[in-house]
Amino acid sequence: MKRIVIYDIDSKIPNLALMKISAYHKKRGYDVKITKDIRYIRADYYFSSSVFHNERSNLKVSALLDLFGSDIQMGGSGCSLKTRLPDEIDACFPDYELYNHKKYAIGFLTRGCNKSCRFCLVPKKEGRLNSQYATFDDFVPKNQRNIMLLDNNILSSDNATEILELIIKKEYIVNFSQTLDIDYLTINNARLLKKVKSANSRFTRPMIYFSCNTLRQSKTFFRKEQYLKSFGRNAVTVLIMFGFNTKLSEDYAILMMAKKLGLIPFVQEYMPVLDTPSQIPEDYFDMDLDLVAAIKFRTNGQNNEKFLRYVNKLYFQKFGKYYLPLLNAIYRYNNKLAINKYLRKPNLISQKQYA
Repeated sequence: MKRIVIYDIDSKIPNLALMKISAYHKKRGYDVKITKDIRYIRADYYFSSSVFHNERSNLKVSALLDLFGSDIQMGGSGCSLKTRLPDEIDACFPDYELYNHKKYAIGFLTRGCNKSCRFCLVPKKEGRLNSQYATFDDFVPKNQRNIMLLDNNILSSDNATEILELIIKKEYIVNFSQTLDIDYLTINNARLLKKVKSANSRFTRPMIYFSCNTLRQSKTFFRKEQYLKSFGRNAVTVLIMFGFNTKLSEDYAILMMAKKLGLIPFVQEYMPVLDTPSQIPEDYFDMDLDLVAAIKFRTNGQNNEKFLRYVNKLYFQKFGKYYLPLLNAIYRYNNKLAINKYLRKPNLISQKQYA
C-alpha cells in the first residue's frame, strides 16, 4: 500500500495544515501515519510541521533532516515563513480523523493582517489581510457547533459584521484563539460580540479574548472600558505579552490596566520567531521593584507567576543577586517550599534593590 508519514513536531492543538495534507493524500489512495516520535518509518513521502521556533523544536527538525535530508517536506512557522501549502491541498477539508479529533472544528475565515507589529510573524508569513479566504463550510463538519477560529485579526476584516452575524445565526460556540484586536472594537461589533457564544479553548466556559502587547494598546483598553464591561464580569481575558521590547514600568502599567478594568490577565513571554529575537532594553529595571513584588493577581494560578519569574531571571542576570521580596512574591501561593533552593544560598540574596 502507498504510504505517507507525517511528523508533527510541536503542535499543541491538531495541526490544520497536516490535516489538509492527510486529506489530500487519502483521496489518492495513500495510507497516512502521523507521529511525534523522531524515527525512521518506511514510506513513499514524508512531511513535517514545526509551529514553534525554539530549541526543543529545532533539535527535532535537525534530527529529521539527518534522517531524510531532502526527502522530507518541511513547513510551519517554526522553520519557514515562506513555505505554503499548494492551493489544491490548502483547499481540502481537514482530516480530523488524523488526530481522532471531534471536540471542535479548526480553521480560518480570513488570513493575514494589515498591521506590521515587529514581534509578529503573520505579515511576513501570510501577507496583508485576505477577507475572503474561506467559509465555515470549508472546515466545519456537519453537526459540529464548537469552532476554534485561527484568524489573526478578524475584527479588521471588511466583512467582520457578516461573520459575527452568521456565527450568531448558526449558534456556533467560538473560541477566538488568536484573540481579538482592541483597536477594532467598536460600538457595533461589541453589540454583536455580546450575542456570540464565545468560549475558552477547552469550550468549558464562556470567555472572550483580547490581547495587549504595548503600553499604547493599554491606553486603548481604558478608552473602550464600557465596551469591555458590557461583556459581563469574568467574561474577558486579556493576553499580555512580555519579554519583547518593553521596560519594567511598561509591563507593570499593562498589568495594572488589566487589574483596574477587572479583566482576567493571561501573561505570556514572547517566543522569538524567525529573524526576530527579543529586544529587551538595557535599562529594563526603571521602577521600584517593590511595587512589582506587591502585585496581587486576581487568581493564584501559576500562569501569573511566569512574569515574576521572568523579572527574577533578568534581575539576577543583571545584578548577580536575587531580590528577596520578589522571591517571596513568586512563592506566595504555589510550591511555597521551593523558595528554599534560593534561601540556602544567602550570599546570592539581597534585601536591598540594585539600580
